[in-house]
Amino acid sequence: MTSLIPREPFNITTLRQQMDDLFDHFFPFSTSMEAVAPNHGISVDVIDKGKAYRLKANIPGVSAKDLDVRVLEDSVVINGTYQEEKEEKQEQYVVKERRSGSFTRTVPFREPLQAEMAEAKFKDGVLELMLPKQDVEKRQGRQLKIQD
Repeated sequence: MTSLIPREPFNITTLRQQMDDLFDHFFPFSTSMEAVAPNHGISVDVIDKGKAYRLKANIPGVSAKDLDVRVLEDSVVINGTYQEEKEEKQEQYVVKERRSGSFTRTVPFREPLQAEMAEAKFKDGVLELMLPKQDVEKRQGRQLKIQD
């Protein structure tokens, strides 16, 4: 029997389903690869406020002392550590998805930032940064006098 729907030689959706089925076979409590190896990245929003950027990042389960935020001229680097509770030897986990370990997120910017003027707040698992842009005059540099 001939199908009227053209067959693709490489179908990423089918490959993804096969990988999910494979992981489900070995890890019966997971439904996909993400459940087995959760994304340790963090989600961010960046808002252009004219003279500054506002960056908001959701980082639940981390305290401010476990964060390291670096503002460079062209990017922001957020490092952190999720602390894991000490496990009881007698407990048998049915599902264990809570993460522990460290993470890094680098957010690039098109315009240079004034690192020395940046401010940070962390409340209820949300990191908020105010990142002033460099003045236009500073970005243009200075004109050099050419000697004859």
